[in-house]
Amino acid sequence: MSDTRRNHLPEGFWSAVEVWVKKPHVVNKRLCGATETESRDVDSGDLRKLLDSNEEEEEELLQDVFQFLGSGVSPAHTHQKGKPWSSRVRTFIPKVNCYDSDRQHVTFLPFEEDSAAGRVSLKKCNIYQLRLCSKDCEALELHVLTLDGWFSDGVAYPKLPWLSSDLLPKLVRWAAECKSSEFKSTLSLLPVEKYSLTYQQLKEKYKSMVKVWPEVTNPEKFVYEDVAIATYLLVLWAEERAVKSVTDSQSFVDLGCGNGLLVHILTNEGHPGRGIDVRRRRIWDMYGPQTELEEKAITPSESFLFPGTDWLIGNHSDELTPWIPVIAASKTWKSNKYLGLCTNKNIQIAL
Repeated sequence: MSDTRRNHLPEGFWSAVEVWVKKPHVVNKRLCGATETESRDVDSGDLRKLLDSNEEEEEELLQDVFQFLGSGVSPAHTHQKGKPWSSRVRTFIPKVNCYDSDRQHVTFLPFEEDSAAGRVSLKKCNIYQLRLCSKDCEALELHVLTLDGWFSDGVAYPKLPWLSSDLLPKLVRWAAECKSSEFKSTLSLLPVEKYSLTYQQLKEKYKSMVKVWPEVTNPEKFVYEDVAIATYLLVLWAEERAVKSVTDSQSFVDLGCGNGLLVHILTNEGHPGRGIDVRRRRIWDMYGPQTELEEKAITPSESFLFPGTDWLIGNHSDELTPWIPVIAASKTWKSNKYLGLCTNKNIQIAL
């Protein structure tokens, strides 16, 4: 299986692989993300320890794996040259992979842990490899150890046709773009497992808002977008309280709160705060008196410094956005260390 396109040089290939390894959720929508728990160089002995068996059937499988990893080069010959494999272990409830960094390919070896038996076993039917054939032909290929018995659960183990028709073209595009950023992704600042669990809980809790949405805007887009932003802030704030060893929930003001749903969710989840917008929305009347929303124009001045507030949020603040750092830097603030800006789904944290 292959997909060919210009410009994905070896650097682009590894850039694309990094996306699939670290952020599988951007293409596999049934995943929230992945966490890397281990990164080290390994050799054939390490792989044997992972299998933890001397059975003849698994010994034959191990030889097949070595041949697949080496693409025709014997493991012993490879390691005599001092070129061990680079192995990364990631968890997306649950799965691990083996990462080959010398030749231009990466091999995924799925292991499953039997907690009762206290051992790890290789899921031999789902071994696959992504391979950059050569710099000249510029071909990216998908190889599998065996086509027979491929197992798919639709989440951690995708269907084989999906790897070819969906994943491979994405990797080719990412490789061609080969973009790197000096900034960390926002989700990398949080424990992904906590974010995923909290998001599912809030989504279930507030999904009824979609059915009663009185605004002309798309209810699914705005409800689930604000659920995601609220999830991010709630997990981030919980981590902040743990670091500072405090129990009081952070207070907030949402400038340009729009429909006010983010304020409603954060308030319901125990954070004192309010939202301000230049125009009242019909949905405001549905929230009840516990959700504090004000119809008011905000003019950057000493009258709008919000002393004693922990966080400022600019979810839909538009032209007010550049003024939020100025307001947050005011000496009248109880704490000006953190500033939350939520603009076009991207949450930035300014120190």
